[in-house]
Amino acid sequence: MIFLDCLNDSEFKQKALNKLSENYQLDFKNDFEYKDNQFGINPFYINLGPLEIFNSSLNDKFNLNAPTTKNNLIRILRAMQLDKSILMEGNPGVGKTSLISALSAITGHNLVRINLSDQTDIMDLFGSDLPCESGSGTFKWKDGPFLRALKDGHWILLDELNLASQSVLEGLNACLDHRGTVYIPELNKEFKVSKNCRIFAAQNPSCQGGGRKGLPKSFLNRFTQV
Repeated sequence: MIFLDCLNDSEFKQKALNKLSENYQLDFKNDFEYKDNQFGINPFYINLGPLEIFNSSLNDKFNLNAPTTKNNLIRILRAMQLDKSILMEGNPGVGKTSLISALSAITGHNLVRINLSDQTDIMDLFGSDLPCESGSGTFKWKDGPFLRALKDGHWILLDELNLASQSVLEGLNACLDHRGTVYIPELNKEFKVSKNCRIFAAQNPSCQGGGRKGLPKSFLNRFTQV
């Protein structure tokens, strides 16, 4: 079903999903639910995070059962059954960012959103040596938001991924593939991606211009695309 989510042929995709649902008795007409310290819709559940969750937020703050929202959220939950990063592509304003923000809020996960552009440098994500506040003229390493979130086990949303420079994409490679690590030359240290960390990316179609580009197939293979 995750493979079908990546297909562009909507008619064939819907027929295949209907057939699978019939054969395996999958019923997506039910509502989302909290169950055994998890959230989801049968049979796709994810573990809850460490933050406090208010039960009222599921229905009062987010209308997850609107048809389009529900369908998109099921696709996200389905993709999260795999231990891979998730890439969402769609037109501006369709709710890519807000959907992940809502999901993180109702499951108790910290979400770190990072907006990328062609001006973003790899040190903006991982960190750099900065002058100490003491004014002694010495420098001290300070983690960037991406590295800090990786170490703390937070969710990360990389917005406008196809605006990022080639150097940034190359820097992200190791933490997106099977290695799941980030090497910082300045520290001569390798950091492992926390098992609780989930990486999401969002982008508008490259055909919309504005400096957006088609990403290499080898890089896209590191994601589950929905």
